[in-house]
Amino acid sequence: MAWDEWEQLKADALARRQGQMRLDSAAAAGGGGGGEPDLKTNKTGQKSAVAALDDIQRGTDKAGSHADESSAVAVREFAGWDTGAGLKDAHAEWELQVKNLKGRLARDQEALKGSHGHFQYVDYGVRSQVAQIDTGPDPRRKA
Repeated sequence: MAWDEWEQLKADALARRQGQMRLDSAAAAGGGGGGEPDLKTNKTGQKSAVAALDDIQRGTDKAGSHADESSAVAVREFAGWDTGAGLKDAHAEWELQVKNLKGRLARDQEALKGSHGHFQYVDYGVRSQVAQIDTGPDPRRKA
């Protein structure tokens, strides 16, 4: 990316950001203050992503098992050599990395499953805070 192009992208981003804040007006017809649609979750996309993470976890298990078998054979073949010890250490690191990856995939999967609920709790929290605002007596009502 050329420097001029980078500067143009920064200027465009700044221009988009400057016209979006509206403190004293209602939201645009499409929702949200900037005329953009409201933030929503995509249940179908969420389920697809969770299923994809399942596939990745199964593939990780398969790759990890394959490496276990191959490494065990190689370690036995090079027993008594520095190469055998090095392979054993490398395989221990591989097992740790596979375990960490599987844990990360599981956490990501759980986060995706709970994202819809998290958005709802944020909405409820904002609604609760707005409901607590005391606007004073309504001038249209008789005291």
